[in-house]
Amino acid sequence: MTSGTRMTDAMARLWTWLTAHRLRTILAAVVGVLLFGVLGFMIFGQLGPLDALYMSVITISTVGYGDLVNTDAGKLFTIAYIMLSVVVGSTVFAAVAASFVEGTLQSVLGRRSMARKVDELSDHVILCGFGRFGQLTAAELHQAETPFVVIDKDPGQVALAESHGDLSLQADATEEDTLVKAGIERARALLLTLPTDAENVYVILNARELKPKRKDFCIVALARDRTAERKLRMAGATHVVSPYTIGSKHMARQITAPHLAQVMSMATEGDGLEKVGVGMFEFLVDPGSTLVGQALRDSPVRREFGVIVVAVVHGGEAQFNPGPDYVVEGGDVLIAVGPRDGLARLKDAAHPPVPEQHE
Repeated sequence: MTSGTRMTDAMARLWTWLTAHRLRTILAAVVGVLLFGVLGFMIFGQLGPLDALYMSVITISTVGYGDLVNTDAGKLFTIAYIMLSVVVGSTVFAAVAASFVEGTLQSVLGRRSMARKVDELSDHVILCGFGRFGQLTAAELHQAETPFVVIDKDPGQVALAESHGDLSLQADATEEDTLVKAGIERARALLLTLPTDAENVYVILNARELKPKRKDFCIVALARDRTAERKLRMAGATHVVSPYTIGSKHMARQITAPHLAQVMSMATEGDGLEKVGVGMFEFLVDPGSTLVGQALRDSPVRREFGVIVVAVVHGGEAQFNPGPDYVVEGGDVLIAVGPRDGLARLKDAAHPPVPEQHE
């Protein structure tokens, strides 16, 4: 490697570092020029520290109240220092202006890119509110590989969502236009974890008024107050989740039925079942599935997959602990628990791949 190449590489690395640390570089340049002026005026202008600082400041600021330098060397230094100050000052101004322009441009382009991605979503979930409940809900949606978009008017919460790789909109969820931008007409569900029950009610009313195309459009709302549960249902919520009701039952169960509480905690708390190598999920049986027409006892669900069907939803009604003679039909939803590989095989059996059409 030649000396010229090494010099070029060194300059490139220096420029990359300066660009990445722009604010630090600007501050260092200003302080450096100021200190250089103080030392120069003390040496060449024979001024005291305060007068030297005074001359440096009025020179950089181009105010020019008066000249305290009487020596020829001091005057020559003043000329050179003025030229240096102009160059550094222009560079600093340009860097600051570039930072604002780049930041604004990146923000605009980022919002447009985000809007395009949201427009491409279909059969997705809209999550309103990215507080503590919203963040936990988003984590569950991630685990289930369910596409969703976050709506929150707090820029800090939106930035947090984006840092997790979530599609997000910084807007007021109570406004109809916001729901439209989030693609409510193409969405399959709306999850509400806004700070107040009143906001949740308002969003529900707007969502029902917009009349999404899907007849089975589901709205799940978090009730911050127990008295709000009825109001949320009256407004049009499909399901209402009350942490007070759930929490109180779980606390009492820890005393009255501790082993049941332990099992239920494993089934409902994040990776509880995964810790013991078990999962729990629901599977919609396609009409073309090989499971259709088979009784559970004759199907490979338990015998080969090692999976237990704990409930079947048929025609909107849930049947818990279906007997071995239950015959699976197309459109059934199987609620199953078992090892992860067994659940994966059940998923493949319930959703057989569509054969390719060859001309």
